[in-house]
Amino acid sequence: HSLGALQHEFRYWSISDYTRGYLNGTITPTQVADRLIKILERMDSTIVIRMNVEQLRSQAAESTKRYQNGTPLGVLDGIPIVMKDQIPTVGIEVTHGTSFLSEQVDKDVVYPLIKLKQQGVLIVGMANMHEIGLGTTGYNIVRGTPRNPYGKDKHYYTGGSSSGCAAAVAVGLVPLALGGDGGGSIRIPSSLCGCVGLKPTFKRIAMDAALGNSVFHLGPITSNVHDAALAYAIMAGAADNDHRHQSQKQPPVHLHAYTVNAKETGSSNSLKGLRIGVFEEHINDSEENVLRETNRAIKYYKSRGAEIIPITLPHLAEIHMAHGITITTEMFSMMKDHYHSKRFLDLSPETRVSLTIGKCWSAAEFLAAQKVRSYAMHHVEDLFRNKVDVILSPATPCCAPPFRADARSHGESNLPMTSALMRYVIHGNLTGLPAIAFPVAYDEDTSLPISLQIQAAHWREDLLLHVARESQGILKKGVAKPSMYVDVLGTCK
Repeated sequence: HSLGALQHEFRYWSISDYTRGYLNGTITPTQVADRLIKILERMDSTIVIRMNVEQLRSQAAESTKRYQNGTPLGVLDGIPIVMKDQIPTVGIEVTHGTSFLSEQVDKDVVYPLIKLKQQGVLIVGMANMHEIGLGTTGYNIVRGTPRNPYGKDKHYYTGGSSSGCAAAVAVGLVPLALGGDGGGSIRIPSSLCGCVGLKPTFKRIAMDAALGNSVFHLGPITSNVHDAALAYAIMAGAADNDHRHQSQKQPPVHLHAYTVNAKETGSSNSLKGLRIGVFEEHINDSEENVLRETNRAIKYYKSRGAEIIPITLPHLAEIHMAHGITITTEMFSMMKDHYHSKRFLDLSPETRVSLTIGKCWSAAEFLAAQKVRSYAMHHVEDLFRNKVDVILSPATPCCAPPFRADARSHGESNLPMTSALMRYVIHGNLTGLPAIAFPVAYDEDTSLPISLQIQAAHWREDLLLHVARESQGILKKGVAKPSMYVDVLGTCK
């Protein structure tokens, strides 16, 4: 059973709540920073694993002065954020969720982070992640495994690999987190933790060449669609510090569908003419509660004027295999210097197995995977050109799995669970399509979120955000309050 129709008198603090308080003087960035430092001193350290308190206080003091002088840098000035522990920034060590990798920079090189800092954000710290990003549960043998804030009576996984990012947003610490997605690593934890997670078109939000591989995407995790749209608009666009951007001209960043249709939000015609592709056999491969809520969402979209178009995504097994070959091979290539070192044994057994699989693929098999990728890209391009505007599916086929007590010391190598969590998301990683995940219900027994995913053609993040905003009506009574929650702004006043 699910709670899609029950009353939830709760709302997360949004980015605009913070800036409104700063502008009218009821709170200051310094107060927010002080409150966050106190919370994190006594909070479970598996969510935010590393911070630079002195730097945070300095950033907050500077932001407070700007508001006092009436000169904020932008709409994100004073907004606290966390970042996945693989995104380097000045003043905070990056370890990629391991005990031995260490990276410190004296100059910011990640373009979207540079853009966020130009807006005056407060860097709260590094968020936990599944070790080296090679997993979907969020388990971390070194830093600990964060609890899903929505789990009532037991420890449930957050999902991964951007586990701490989703947990930080869901628990109320920050309104915005910067995550990374190579095989659902933004959308899976967003789905399981009831957040909004946007994986943009490949390279739409730029990456430093050393950060990612051919399936990796940077993107925002937020508590609501508008904050995701705001963060996307600020971070998106090609970078001038990555030579690979010269191979393709990006269209201008815009939110056309999101802004033009704003006046129609919530009306019976708000999705009139939208063609939603549904691969029925594929969505049926989900648990009963998820399937029921997905079908309820389809009825909702039809009631708002959308047209449901039956589609097929052929050869999904081969596409999933192609993604697996690609990501494990590329991850092994990035970690090969450590493979024969003593430090390799410091990684969890699950990570060691995955990297060893990546080592075993031949060049011919990697090339074959890219041929499958080319086929998949041509197929979806044809779908979007001639048949549909977006594709709908569950974000994950199940709610958050429980964290078993016997997995605490060494983790678990559970291929069926890993594959299930990735079922609906990795097509977008291999093809580079933009996708967004958002909650539509809560399980009655566990209170865990149930989420949908919408995918669109390359560069159509504006359409994704439009559909996601219109989907808020599926949660008839709003977002449910998680079992674990910190009221940052409420305690500052």
